[in-house]
Amino acid sequence: MTRSSMAPCRAAGLAAVVLLLLVAASRAEGQAPTNLQVLPDTLSRAQVVGIMGGFTRALGVRCVHCHVEEQRDGVLHRDFASDAKPTKRVAREMMRMVMSINERLATLPQRASPPVTVQCATCHRGSVRPRMLQDTLLIAYGNGGIDTLQATYRALRERYYGTGAYDFGEVPLASVGDTLRVRRALADAALVHALNVEANPSSDFAVREHARAAVLRAFVEHGAVAGTRELRRLHDRYDARGFPPATLNRVGYDLLALEMPQDAVAVFRLNVELHPTDANAPDSLGEGLLAAGDTAAALAAYRRALELNPQNANAAATVERLEGAAE
Repeated sequence: MTRSSMAPCRAAGLAAVVLLLLVAASRAEGQAPTNLQVLPDTLSRAQVVGIMGGFTRALGVRCVHCHVEEQRDGVLHRDFASDAKPTKRVAREMMRMVMSINERLATLPQRASPPVTVQCATCHRGSVRPRMLQDTLLIAYGNGGIDTLQATYRALRERYYGTGAYDFGEVPLASVGDTLRVRRALADAALVHALNVEANPSSDFAVREHARAAVLRAFVEHGAVAGTRELRRLHDRYDARGFPPATLNRVGYDLLALEMPQDAVAVFRLNVELHPTDANAPDSLGEGLLAAGDTAAALAAYRRALELNPQNANAAATVERLEGAAE
């Protein structure tokens, strides 16, 4: 792209920033702005103030976030031209980044009308650091454990719920809980999923994820008896919402991945008991029994899977293999 062809793009990008943030204001009396390094120096004071107001709303801050403000002789003085604060230098780079993105967007073919443009609020949505809720909570967890994570979530929800700054739906907390499960922090994972059910009580997804996490934790930390007791307790509490066949299947495979085949078999058996017409439940039980070394019981489970679903190619092949080995 030549310099001459870049000029209209840069102008379009800058125009997008100005037009999106500008509060309707005519040229006003007063001292002209100085030390403008990104915005054009042809803007009036009123126009610049309008743009700055857009920044403060997008980040949920006040002018002092970027500008020097001090008391001298009982009088409040603001030095808007000063570059003393690092946040002001960061803001300039953010403005340049937004302009660059909008310039690139302007080159895309078949854009919608009016075109989509990026603003500060696109990412920040009222928060200074536009981190995803998942990242914010995991940072809190790293700093102070589960208590800090829970307190951070409650504080953020109290302050920002309904503003769009964070997604308080069921997915972010479920993602955090799953991350802790992968890290083998099973007790804390279960607590995060319980918090998700508390915050999103109508979400079947949150209920299922809590059921999975709580039962897995009970099996791993307290054994098959305690795990079975927890499973039945939560099954009574959540009924079909928390324990469709797929949820118990996932717990069984979680235990197989942790090299706990006997516990996995206990879960798969419960799945068969609770969902006797589900064709996949005995198939998974057969896999668990093979992992546990019980070939005869595995063969019976795969035969049952074939009865429920004669089209189950995996069960048919496994039955043929096991019957051939037994001859």
